[in-house]
Amino acid sequence: MKLISISLVSWLLGLLLLMSLFDISSTTVSPLIMTALLFSLAYAPSLFWLRRRMGGCRPALLFPLASAIVLNLPVFLIEVLAIGRTLAPAEALACSGAFLLMGTVFGLGFVWNYQDAAL
Repeated sequence: MKLISISLVSWLLGLLLLMSLFDISSTTVSPLIMTALLFSLAYAPSLFWLRRRMGGCRPALLFPLASAIVLNLPVFLIEVLAIGRTLAPAEALACSGAFLLMGTVFGLGFVWNYQDAAL
């Protein structure tokens, strides 16, 4: 239940950032909502694997970086390739920023929740 809560909070923060900072077209928002929710739920298995591999949540900075940058590389690549075709540069930047924020929040929540838990 904690992971779902962390996932939903990160998802909502990313979407709130996206909606508040940029005027995004409706064709961009609906796929982003589904993709963001799926990605935020996909962070957990990767971070559990990393936690088991590292023997805990040390160094703590590695987990937010992994979920924000490494796990979102496919999203960043797709957005860069879509600039000029289906996305305006501002929309691509906004989506990248939203996914970066979602990954960071999820990674911080994961470390906060599992740093003292047994492996």
